[in-house]
Amino acid sequence: MTRERSRSAVTRPFAAAIVGVVAAATLLLVPVAAGAAGKSGAPLASLKITADAVQVKQKGKSAFVAAKNGMALKQGDTIKTDVPGRAEIDYSDGSLTRLGPSTIFTISRLTDERGGRQTQGTLSVGQTWNRAAKVSETGSFEVKAGGTTAAVEGTAFVATCVPKSDGTPQQVTCTFTAVVDDIKVDSDTWSVASVTDAK
Repeated sequence: MTRERSRSAVTRPFAAAIVGVVAAATLLLVPVAAGAAGKSGAPLASLKITADAVQVKQKGKSAFVAAKNGMALKQGDTIKTDVPGRAEIDYSDGSLTRLGPSTIFTISRLTDERGGRQTQGTLSVGQTWNRAAKVSETGSFEVKAGGTTAAVEGTAFVATCVPKSDGTPQQVTCTFTAVVDDIKVDSDTWSVASVTDAK
């Protein structure tokens, strides 16, 4: 009987210790899981307004509305700056697109699947300054302008589209200028200037 009591006395503290360890481990795991969920829910792009007169037309909407500083942007959203307006699109991978005045820019593709970040914007009119973070082998950072696509990797470039002088609707003349290194352009009909290490 004495041996049985001894075993019982030893078993209870041991069991209590195991329960305590499991409870502590559970408490440690909860914040980690919550943090992971918060990170995965972060937007792939957000808007920074650097000068007033910036509007956004969200995907599926028919009209532009006043943009809010820090608002999340998604694939299909269009950003428009007026004459005094300026804005910046900050992508979660460190890339960015700055919009000059009188610019219309659409985020035509924005995905992050299987580590292959795909970012593509379409410039209708105006000017953008783009800096691309280094992309993976399956990733890309592109800007389309007037039917031509400029692709860039780990560098920066300016895209400018101005209406043609004859006033033809929906017709623009576009120029891509590399600020660092070179960019790949899928057409020879556009003016492409390379300015290495430009300040």
